[in-house]
Amino acid sequence: MILAAFMLASSPTGAGLLPIAALPEADEVYPTPRDWRGVRVLHVGDSNVAAGLVAGLREAFTEAGASYRPFGWEGSRSKSWVVSGLLTRLIREVAPQVVVVTLETNTLRSRRVDVNAAWVRRFVARIGPRRCYWLGPPPLIDDAYGYGPVLADACAPCRYFDTSRLPYPKRADGKFHLTRRQGLDWAERVWSWMNAGTDEAHAL
Repeated sequence: MILAAFMLASSPTGAGLLPIAALPEADEVYPTPRDWRGVRVLHVGDSNVAAGLVAGLREAFTEAGASYRPFGWEGSRSKSWVVSGLLTRLIREVAPQVVVVTLETNTLRSRRVDVNAAWVRRFVARIGPRRCYWLGPPPLIDDAYGYGPVLADACAPCRYFDTSRLPYPKRADGKFHLTRRQGLDWAERVWSWMNAGTDEAHAL
C-alpha cells in the first residue's frame, strides 16, 4: 500500500497521540455571522487533496483565522481510510472541530455501489459528532453506475457538495485530476458554499 500523504502542514510533534478535544456547541463554531477563528479543520481524501483546491482552501481558512490541515492519500477511497486506521489517528492528532472530505473518485468505476456506500457510512461514523463537509468527485470520470446520488445519501450527516455539476470538461489526456486553475475555482465555490448556510451547492 503506497501512502502518498501530502503533508501540506507540519506534522504534530510530541510523544504519543493527543487526546480528542472536547467539541464545542455548533453555535460556538458557527455563530452568525460565521466565525472560523480558532477552529481546527482537518481535510482528508484522495489525490484531489492537492494543488489548487488545497491552495485555495488554505488561503480562505487562514484568512478567516482557522487552522487548516490537509492530508491526501493517492488512490484512496473510504475503505482505505477505515481499514488502515489513518482517519482515526489523524482525528486524534489534529483534534479537529471540522472535517472536510474529498473522496470516492476512485470508486466511480466500481459496480459495487452498495458495498462502497457502506464503507462511506463507516468512514462518517469515525468522524463522530464533528461538523463535516463532503466534496464529491469532479466530473472527469463517467459515473457509469449512478454512485453520485448514493454517495450523497451515504455520507450524511456530512453536507454534500456535488462537484459533478461544475463546468470542468474531461481532459484530452484521459487524466482525472483538475488543473490548478480549476482547483482554485473549486476551492472558491466550496468556501462560498460552506458559508452560505444552505445545503445547496453555491453558484453551481
